[in-house]
Amino acid sequence: MHIAIIPARKGSKGLPFKNRFLFDYTADFVDKETWFERVIVSTNDEEITKKALERNYDIHYRTEKLAGDAVSIKQVFRAIISDMKISNEDVAWLFYLPIVYRKASDFQKARQIIEKDHVASLCGFIPAKTHPYNCWFYDEKEKMLNRCIGNDVFRRQDLPPAWMHHHYVCCFKVGELDGLNSELINNKTYPFFLDGDTVENLIEIDTPEDYERWSKR
Repeated sequence: MHIAIIPARKGSKGLPFKNRFLFDYTADFVDKETWFERVIVSTNDEEITKKALERNYDIHYRTEKLAGDAVSIKQVFRAIISDMKISNEDVAWLFYLPIVYRKASDFQKARQIIEKDHVASLCGFIPAKTHPYNCWFYDEKEKMLNRCIGNDVFRRQDLPPAWMHHHYVCCFKVGELDGLNSELINNKTYPFFLDGDTVENLIEIDTPEDYERWSKR
């Protein structure tokens, strides 16, 4: 069974109550993908609960302890899986509400990949904005600079390809959760490299400025 899971807590510092008015973007997309056999909304927001029930979604009533901004998405998923009695054989799909652009063909490709027996988790990846070979940290105690990754590469064309994960698309077989990190990936996660068109359209809405950029598209 493929299960769409939408985390939708009430609090938001950058854009208050953003999940309330972003909810329909994701819900409309999920409803069009008829292969999702169950949709679960995890929330502590009465307005989002009302919206979800109107669409006949299942509600995971999130505790206030799980609704803080220091809680990892893995902690939230662990609670959902336990409370909602989800089977280890099911495939859980993460749908973050601030990600409003989605392309159906990407999710259909991801579905085909995750259904292969040897693929237990999948996550989107985009080119790194800053190459990690060029990153440094400063040791305040020793008053010394150190490379984050030791190297002496000086030509840009010799830098190995570097990627950063992106939850535009993210799914995993529920039985694999314990082996994933707090961002729901590990070194065996299938990297779903997003194409240039998708990367160009990605906007995560966390501030009024983000929402304005999206509204103007």
